Amino acid sequence: MSHSKGDIVWVPNENRDKKKLKHPAVVWEYSDDDTSFIGIMLTHAEPNGRFENILMKEDHFISEHEVTFSNTHFVNQLFNKFQDWGPFYKAGRLTDEGIIFIEEHLKKVPPLNFEDYIRR
Repeated sequence: MSHSKGDIVWVPNENRDKKKLKHPAVVWEYSDDDTSFIGIMLTHAEPNGRFENILMKEDHFISEHEVTFSNTHFVNQLFNKFQDWGPFYKAGRLTDEGIIFIEEHLKKVPPLNFEDYIRR
Protein backbone atom coordinates (compact mmCIF):
# COMPACT_ATOMS: atom_id res chain seq x y z
CA MET A 1 0.00 0.00 0.00
CA SER A 2 1.43 3.34 -0.97
CA HIS A 3 0.19 5.53 1.87
CA SER A 4 2.31 7.25 4.45
CA LYS A 5 1.91 8.53 7.99
CA GLY A 6 -0.62 11.36 7.98
CA ASP A 7 -2.59 10.18 4.94
CA ILE A 8 -6.32 9.92 5.55
CA VAL A 9 -7.78 6.79 3.98
CA TRP A 10 -11.31 5.68 3.26
CA VAL A 11 -13.14 2.97 1.34
CA PRO A 12 -15.71 3.55 -1.43
CA ASN A 13 -19.32 2.94 -0.30
CA GLU A 14 -19.78 0.00 -2.63
CA ASN A 15 -16.74 -1.78 -1.11
CA ARG A 16 -17.17 -0.83 2.54
CA ASP A 17 -18.36 -3.25 5.20
CA LYS A 18 -20.35 -0.73 7.22
CA LYS A 19 -20.11 -2.92 10.34
CA LYS A 20 -16.30 -2.64 10.30
CA LEU A 21 -15.71 0.81 8.83
CA LYS A 22 -17.75 3.84 9.80
CA HIS A 23 -15.04 6.51 9.91
CA PRO A 24 -12.03 7.51 7.85
CA ALA A 25 -8.65 6.79 9.42
CA VAL A 26 -5.29 8.50 9.57
CA VAL A 27 -2.51 6.10 8.61
CA TRP A 28 -0.01 5.96 11.48
CA GLU A 29 2.22 2.95 10.72
CA TYR A 30 2.27 -0.26 8.67
CA SER A 31 2.85 -3.86 9.61
CA ASP A 32 6.02 -5.52 8.33
CA ASP A 33 4.06 -7.64 5.86
CA ASP A 34 1.90 -4.72 4.61
CA THR A 35 -1.37 -6.58 5.32
CA SER A 36 -2.47 -4.25 8.08
CA PHE A 37 -1.80 -0.82 9.46
CA ILE A 38 -2.21 1.13 12.65
CA GLY A 39 -4.67 3.96 12.20
CA ILE A 40 -6.35 6.74 14.10
CA MET A 41 -10.09 7.14 13.64
CA LEU A 42 -11.56 10.52 12.73
CA THR A 43 -15.06 11.38 13.92
CA HIS A 44 -17.47 14.26 14.43
CA ALA A 45 -18.46 12.94 17.86
CA GLU A 46 -17.74 15.21 20.80
CA PRO A 47 -15.83 13.81 23.79
CA ASN A 48 -18.04 12.19 26.39
CA GLY A 49 -17.60 10.09 29.50
CA ARG A 50 -16.87 7.00 27.44
CA PHE A 51 -14.70 8.24 24.55
CA GLU A 52 -11.83 10.70 24.65
CA ASN A 53 -12.19 12.42 21.29
CA ILE A 54 -9.93 15.43 20.75
CA LEU A 55 -11.00 18.36 18.58
CA MET A 56 -8.60 19.19 15.78
CA LYS A 57 -8.18 22.48 13.89
CA GLU A 58 -8.67 23.51 10.28
CA ASP A 59 -4.92 23.99 9.79
CA HIS A 60 -4.35 20.33 10.71
CA PHE A 61 -5.77 19.28 7.31
CA ILE A 62 -4.71 19.92 3.74
CA SER A 63 -7.79 21.51 2.21
CA GLU A 64 -7.67 20.16 -1.36
CA HIS A 65 -9.06 16.73 -0.42
CA GLU A 66 -12.36 14.95 0.18
CA VAL A 67 -11.78 14.67 3.94
CA THR A 68 -10.98 18.03 5.51
CA PHE A 69 -11.76 19.72 8.81
CA SER A 70 -15.44 19.76 9.66
CA ASN A 71 -15.65 19.85 13.46
CA THR A 72 -13.34 16.84 13.23
CA HIS A 73 -12.02 15.02 16.27
CA PHE A 74 -9.51 12.23 16.47
CA VAL A 75 -10.28 9.27 18.70
CA ASN A 76 -7.47 9.11 21.24
CA GLN A 77 -6.63 5.46 20.58
CA LEU A 78 -4.62 3.57 17.98
CA PHE A 79 -6.59 0.96 16.05
CA ASN A 80 -5.66 -2.12 14.05
CA LYS A 81 -6.88 -1.76 10.47
CA PHE A 82 -6.65 -4.48 7.84
CA GLN A 83 -6.00 -4.14 4.11
CA ASP A 84 -8.71 -6.67 3.25
CA TRP A 85 -11.27 -4.14 4.56
CA GLY A 86 -10.41 -2.07 1.50
CA PRO A 87 -9.55 -1.16 -1.10
CA PHE A 88 -8.45 2.01 0.70
CA TYR A 89 -7.88 5.23 -1.18
CA LYS A 90 -6.30 8.49 -0.09
CA ALA A 91 -9.17 10.81 0.85
CA GLY A 92 -7.14 13.44 2.70
CA ARG A 93 -3.88 14.35 4.34
CA LEU A 94 -2.87 15.92 7.62
CA THR A 95 -0.47 18.83 7.62
CA ASP A 96 2.79 18.54 9.54
CA GLU A 97 1.05 20.53 12.29
CA GLY A 98 -1.78 17.98 12.36
CA ILE A 99 0.64 15.06 12.73
CA ILE A 100 2.52 16.86 15.52
CA PHE A 101 -0.78 17.72 17.26
CA ILE A 102 -1.79 14.05 17.34
CA GLU A 103 1.69 12.96 18.44
CA GLU A 104 1.54 15.42 21.36
CA HIS A 105 -1.93 14.30 22.51
CA LEU A 106 -2.11 10.60 21.64
CA LYS A 107 -2.20 8.19 24.58
CA LYS A 108 0.75 5.81 24.74
CA VAL A 109 -1.23 2.57 24.74
CA PRO A 110 -1.14 -0.46 22.43
CA PRO A 111 -3.44 -0.53 19.39
CA LEU A 112 -6.84 -2.17 19.78
CA ASN A 113 -9.35 -3.77 17.48
CA PHE A 114 -12.41 -1.54 17.29
CA GLU A 115 -14.66 -4.20 18.82
CA ASP A 116 -12.45 -4.36 21.93
CA TYR A 117 -12.48 -0.56 22.22
CA ILE A 118 -16.29 -0.41 22.13
CA ARG A 119 -16.60 -3.11 24.83
CA ARG A 120 -14.44 -1.20 27.33
